[in-house]
Amino acid sequence: MELVHLRTFLQVVATANASRAAETLAISQPAVTQHIRSLEGELSVRLFDRTGRGLTLTPAGVTFQRYAQNTLALLEESRQVLADEETRGGSLVIGAGVTTSICFLPRKLMAFRHRFPAVDVTVRTGSSREVTTMVLDRLVEIGLVTSPIEHAQLESTELFREAIVLVSRPHDPLANKRIALERLAELPLILFRHPSGFRDYLDQIFSSLSIRLNVKMESDSLEAIKGFVGAGLGLAFLPRAAVRSELAAGMLSKLRWKNGPRLERTTTMIRRRDKYLSKPQRVFTQMLARHVTTI
Repeated sequence: MELVHLRTFLQVVATANASRAAETLAISQPAVTQHIRSLEGELSVRLFDRTGRGLTLTPAGVTFQRYAQNTLALLEESRQVLADEETRGGSLVIGAGVTTSICFLPRKLMAFRHRFPAVDVTVRTGSSREVTTMVLDRLVEIGLVTSPIEHAQLESTELFREAIVLVSRPHDPLANKRIALERLAELPLILFRHPSGFRDYLDQIFSSLSIRLNVKMESDSLEAIKGFVGAGLGLAFLPRAAVRSELAAGMLSKLRWKNGPRLERTTTMIRRRDKYLSKPQRVFTQMLARHVTTI
């Protein structure tokens, strides 16, 4: 089995078309077909179904895809290990949620880039579940998650705890009052949609209090939720760091409640225990670990 065959296989998966895969790889279509046939012959399974809509993975192909990705990721990692460890170049790939990427990462990445200007930095966004999968599949070196993660292959470092606040449109009549927690069952809410660790956390908290939230709108966009709240379409639970500037500018108001629990989420750094990190990557993890606090 040759590495070029694995690369061809993954490109065909990405394009679902042998011709487009050939164009991307700068090889002929017959060569692509031959690579796939060689793989199927060596594995003694069919990897693709040929349909009128293109090529789709068989169940065996779906299983093999993950191993092919891991094999190429390990190869890239070995090249990095063999390179000069003191180099200031290389890459840093981070997985994180959207709000973490917007509210927390920019300052850290600015400081990192000042020290390692030649490092190519990439941020891939996703839910905590998706980021965890990225880390396990070696698609990212470091993951930042906001849901509890326990896995034998992962090393976790708690970074900071962050308050979650309830916000409304500017100068909302409820903003200067302490509302009863039970009223949340009546007030219209705009929340992150499922699947979301943030939404799961809220559902779990209020379910334990026997309060059914009155969810009127859902979105996976932080900016959209803030815009809807500002327009008076409902209230929203959001990380305090995500609305700090809007609260200070009077663009949103903060609501308080009586006898309610303190809502907060914890951001944790995760990485594979067996994953080699270059010197710049190790420095970045150290920069993150120094942020342990509550915000």
